[in-house]
Amino acid sequence: MLNNNRLAVIIPALNEEATIANVVACVSVRGATPIVVDDGSLDQTANIARSAGALVVSHEVNNGYEQALNTGIHEAAARGFELAATFDADGQLDPDDLVRFVDVLDAEKSDLVIGVRDYRNRYTEYLLALFGRLRFGLRDPLCGLKLYRLKKAKHYFPFDTLRLVGMEMSFRMLDAGCKVTELPIHVQKREGVSRYGSSFSGELNILKSLWRVIWEFGLFRIQRQRGYSV
Repeated sequence: MLNNNRLAVIIPALNEEATIANVVACVSVRGATPIVVDDGSLDQTANIARSAGALVVSHEVNNGYEQALNTGIHEAAARGFELAATFDADGQLDPDDLVRFVDVLDAEKSDLVIGVRDYRNRYTEYLLALFGRLRFGLRDPLCGLKLYRLKKAKHYFPFDTLRLVGMEMSFRMLDAGCKVTELPIHVQKREGVSRYGSSFSGELNILKSLWRVIWEFGLFRIQRQRGYSV
């Protein structure tokens, strides 16, 4: 069981009324505080999340996944949480992994823990994962489950200004020599259409992100002292 005064779980949500109540409940029952960022939903996502017990921050219009994460991370830091995890609203992730991540972060004194999924939604995610491994030593930089030690992470705010699907701050932390741990996780296949885009548009968005990552960080890995766990 986690301490809900310690860990905030950031859940960006766009039209997720079918799954958000269960995700919020599963996070809450494990002792964490869910912060749902309603990114301009046109359905009842915000009301359902609030009724389920989440703290809800709403964008009047859809600002995109990265801005939703940015809002949530800053909200967690402003409220004085020690840790913040990013977590998907679609029910693909296992909330039990939150407990595992906190245990490993504490045991290894890590600044950041990143999940490594056993399933990816798009072909271009494998291409980006290959680049992530070569440049940053990360096997799954696009994984939606990441756990940040906010005392360290806030030095790299804002969270994502380059529209890198939530990867930017973790890349900056890696290049600064922060200790990063990776943990394998299991994900459920999503039912229905991803809110990140249809098959074609989602693949195109990830390719654009890959180009922006290469432009910003370069192709070659800078050797830093890091910590990893398999």
